[in-house]
Amino acid sequence: MLLEPVEWLGHAGFRLRLGRAFIYIDPYRVARPAPQADLILVTHGHYDHFSPRDIEELAKADTWLIGPAAVVERVRGRVCSLAPGEALLDEPVRGLEVRAIAAYNTSKRDPAGRLYHPREAGWLGFELRWRGWRLYHAGDTDVIPEMDAVTGCDVALLPVSGRYVMTAEEAAEAARRIQPRVAVPMHWGGEVGTRDDAERFRKCAPVAVELLEPVGSASA
Repeated sequence: MLLEPVEWLGHAGFRLRLGRAFIYIDPYRVARPAPQADLILVTHGHYDHFSPRDIEELAKADTWLIGPAAVVERVRGRVCSLAPGEALLDEPVRGLEVRAIAAYNTSKRDPAGRLYHPREAGWLGFELRWRGWRLYHAGDTDVIPEMDAVTGCDVALLPVSGRYVMTAEEAAEAARRIQPRVAVPMHWGGEVGTRDDAERFRKCAPVAVELLEPVGSASA
């Protein structure tokens, strides 16, 4: 199965089809028309990951949204907040387990010296478990010990741009620790990062790497 259910929407956005369900992770500038979502996962509140416009257009009456508390409190409808280490099973997709993994910076700072993604903010990556298949979306993060919880996953979606997140070389170290069956670079080709970053990651990573082409990204 590996990458069969996975579509890259550009930047850090992905769409998964699991059975009859459509799941979006960090949808941002999603090209229309697009299938409506059964579940939307949001890693954190930065504009290029939490897009109320996209969420409104993708959601239907029974769509669930899962994210950190600071995101969920800004959304109406069926919502569930998760903190790092927490999990949700069978909602809204039967047989799907969503596990929240910490995502934070250890070295990427703004000009004032503040971490772009501080640990105390409680922002997330996600591990999805579906019929024996495991996918990890790292969110915006550096290499952190919490990644060890997803060791041996089938698919790891790892940011590689270096600005705000891991560099290509750091992402290769994350891949070494996680040992996924296949790694996919993200967080490039849109707001920040280039194909060169993705290619450097492919060259450095000690695991199989697939570069996906975006299925389409709408202009702002």
